[in-house]
Amino acid sequence: MTSRSHHAPPPFRIAVIGAGVVGLSTALWLQKSGHAVTLFDPAMPDDLARAAEACSFGNACTIALGAVLPVASPGIHWQVPSMLADRKGPLSIYWRDLPQLTPWLLSFLKASGPAEYDRITAILGGLMRQAQDGHLPLFEEAGATDLIRKNGCLYLYRDEASFRAAKPAIDLRAREGVAQSFLDAGQIREREPGLAPLYHRGLLFDDAYHLDDPATYLQRLLAAVRVRGAECVARKVTALLPTEAGIVLRAGEDDLSFDRAVVAAGAWSRDLALQVGDTIRLNSERGYHVLFENDGPLLSAPTCYPEYGFYMTPLTEGLRSAGTVELGGLGKPPRPARTDAIEERTRRILPAVGQVTRKWLGFRPSTPDSLPVIGPSAQDPRVLYGFGHGHVGLTLAGLTGKLIAQCVDGQEPSVDLGPLRPDRWG
Repeated sequence: MTSRSHHAPPPFRIAVIGAGVVGLSTALWLQKSGHAVTLFDPAMPDDLARAAEACSFGNACTIALGAVLPVASPGIHWQVPSMLADRKGPLSIYWRDLPQLTPWLLSFLKASGPAEYDRITAILGGLMRQAQDGHLPLFEEAGATDLIRKNGCLYLYRDEASFRAAKPAIDLRAREGVAQSFLDAGQIREREPGLAPLYHRGLLFDDAYHLDDPATYLQRLLAAVRVRGAECVARKVTALLPTEAGIVLRAGEDDLSFDRAVVAAGAWSRDLALQVGDTIRLNSERGYHVLFENDGPLLSAPTCYPEYGFYMTPLTEGLRSAGTVELGGLGKPPRPARTDAIEERTRRILPAVGQVTRKWLGFRPSTPDSLPVIGPSAQDPRVLYGFGHGHVGLTLAGLTGKLIAQCVDGQEPSVDLGPLRPDRWG
């Protein structure tokens, strides 16, 4: 059963490059519109040992509907010296990575101006207000509603000064319709008795929720697209070549032609877009997590100290502490200082936390303005993009797929894609 109407274009043969949560969500939305999908990824999520580097595997598991604030905030340029000096800070840069990061960082600093910050917040707010419309049909079709845990998300502030400093951000979220409640120390203690009393006030995001196992969600999405007839090719796409006859993909030794192609390869998307002629300001944030063994319930919901920059999320497999930002690109080994800092601070916040069972590094595809790249290529509209989601890939995956399907079907997208266009950096 599809959602096509008599006004829709004929079914297309569409290649979707990337089998992370964005690529799989896009594939399923395209199939719901009646298109024939071939999915490409060298590490399909039914092989978790190979797919473990993908950020869809190791994220903080949270559908963060309140994540409307860009990373580049006013005044962040004053923090650059500390980013270069502090190996354990929530946002870190290494001196040796500066040359290749410079164009991205200049755009990042430009995005941090007050007017840009306000503009980007409004765009993210509009996306978040429609995020559920993209997710819920996929949760149902993939049989994944049992993975949803609805208990909000808690931010903690150590003292009155840190809470007052957060007030402008709280007000901006309120402007964008984010549901927020305030908790005093007693209410926090009643809600989360396992926390050390290192807090003064709390902010509860009432509509946030998390998935108990993102890897299982990926596997169920993959099963759903297979049920609808997708061909899944476990190869890396090394070339993307628009021709008059179609979009040609080189996968292994084969050249395969399609009517349309969607690039949803996360941090690996930039080079494919460049082959089409689109120069996109994309870099990789190296994100880490530490998994602690499950010794009993420690938290009821994802919990974050914003000053530390990571979330502690209770899962069936254990407690996952995930986050921080390390700018540095692909192909470099993990830096133990990052996971050491996460472990040290988690133990300070949750004294009863168990032994470490996994330390993980993945790669977030991040743009300097914290906005994803969604929509047609500026060079060839037969190629479409869905990547660059930074910290909100899980949150916006369903909506991204829906928007791409609308573009393919010639419909007016339910979100203005102008601010998300791939050529917005010139």
